[in-house]
Amino acid sequence: MKVKKDHVFECPYCEGGVVPKKTKSFAWGYVLGFLSFVIPQQIVFYLHEDIVLAFLIGFLHFVVAFGLVSLYLYLNTEFIKARTFFI
Repeated sequence: MKVKKDHVFECPYCEGGVVPKKTKSFAWGYVLGFLSFVIPQQIVFYLHEDIVLAFLIGFLHFVVAFGLVSLYLYLNTEFIKARTFFI
């Protein structure tokens, strides 16, 4: 989840809003996802010379890394009540 600074999420039920307290950089997530796919895939392909098995192992590692990064962002993103400005 990429959250822009000062982006307000509005609640459809109470019509209130929240903003992230501090935004986190997700650039390291792309590198981690790429490496978690490529490195295991190349190792399996080198050892077994089976492209289908190598792709499946690489994809499995990618899904696990994506899930862990998403869980980290979900657990560590704090929101505060948004200030509303009426004109």
